[in-house]
Formats: sequence, structure tokens, C-alpha cells
Amino acid sequence: MAGRGGQQMNQFKLVLLGETAVGKSSLVLRFVKGQFQEYQESTIGAAFLTQTVCLDDGTKVKFEIWDTAGQERYHSLAPMYYRGAQAAIVVYDITSHASFLRAKSWVKELQKQAENVAVIALAGNKADLAARREVQTEEVEAYAQEEKLLFMETSAKTAFNVVEIFAAIAKHLPKNQDTRRGDGVNLRRAEAAEAKSGGCC
Repeated sequence: MAGRGGQQMNQFKLVLLGETAVGKSSLVLRFVKGQFQEYQESTIGAAFLTQTVCLDDGTKVKFEIWDTAGQERYHSLAPMYYRGAQAAIVVYDITSHASFLRAKSWVKELQKQAENVAVIALAGNKADLAARREVQTEEVEAYAQEEKLLFMETSAKTAFNVVEIFAAIAKHLPKNQDTRRGDGVNLRRAEAAEAKSGGCC
């Protein structure tokens, strides 16, 4: 739904974190360009993209998205990208329990180091591969509730919940204030159950 003319654009920095090959770049590509590539080259360092979400009430939220590399050798660069971010999506692969454990360590790092991050979302990607599932939804739901995270399972391949997870984050970010500073607002107490899809431009 389009906003009224002259409406303020809310702009937020968002970072994607997670182990290599969990589908971070594929999620961003699907969200920004509506595309999916079966064989995606590994990100080197980080990639930068932007996309705007229009919520049901007409509010416009522009995301400045930093898609970080998952390889361990790039871990030391991650603080450069999540510093100053107001939102983060930590991605794991539902067919890899090891990637979920890695996601938990990213969440812990964000909670300790990234003071401006108001919303952390957990994305269980590759939901289209449910037959090969290693990570049970109930386990993640319990963890997300305990840590006050937004949580959705997603599929970059089928576009399942891709726009929805970004819209859910947009809904829970503080609007119409100095988004560059973060203002110490902590909205992580928002329940995943409240985070349904918003409208899209």
C-alpha cells in the first residue's frame, strides 16, 4: 500500500549473518530482485543492496542490506558490518543442525556486541527441503521465544516467507526518529507470532 505524498522514508541498516551456504545471498536476491539462482557463488567480504518495504499502514521502510560472507576467515570482518545496524537476520539451513548451532553463536555475539540492533530475526532457510530436515521447528521456536527473537522458516527457492520476514522486521523497528543512532530501543521482545506479512510496494 502506498503512503501519502511527502511521507517520511524510514531507513535502517540490516545485516545478514550465518554460516556459509545457508542461503543468505539467495534470500537477499529473492527479496531485492525476485530472483533465485541454483548455484550462488560465495560472498567475499560482504555485498550491499537496498530494498523498500511498504507496510499495511502505508509506512515505507528502506533497508540498507549488508550480506556478509559466511566463511570463518571473514568472521573478524563481521563487526564492521553489524556495527550501527538496527536489524539483523541470522540465517541457518534447516537441513544442517551444525548451521543452527552456528546461528546461536551469532545471536549471542550480536546480543553482546551490537548495541544498536533493535530487532534480531532468525531465518530457517531451505524450507523447501523439509524431507531432509535436521532442525526441528519446535526446537527453534522455543529458543527464539527464550531469546526474544523473531523467527520464520523461509525458502529463497520458492520465495516462502522471504518478503514476510523483512516486513516483520520493518514492523518492529522504531519509526520516524533518528534511525542512524538506534536510540537504545530494544524491540526484541516482539513475539514471532505477531510478525505477519506487511504490504509490499
